[in-house]
Amino acid sequence: MISHRDRISNKLFNGLYEEYKSLSICRINDFYPLRSGKIKYQVHNDTHRHLFSELYDDIDEAIDKFFEIRKKIR
Repeated sequence: MISHRDRISNKLFNGLYEEYKSLSICRINDFYPLRSGKIKYQVHNDTHRHLFSELYDDIDEAIDKFFEIRKKIR
């Protein structure tokens, strides 16, 4: 059985994204090539209580932050 974390990771590797209410995580270089050519992951939430947007080099850090914010907005 595949975990929720692994499912999100697989989606990101395949160029897809994950959303929960106003929170999202995506691999941004699929949409906008970065000058460095590195893969970046963006965690973004635009609600007033939990306004947040950050880029991560490491997919595990990004997914950890996604779950952390998701707990807060449940």
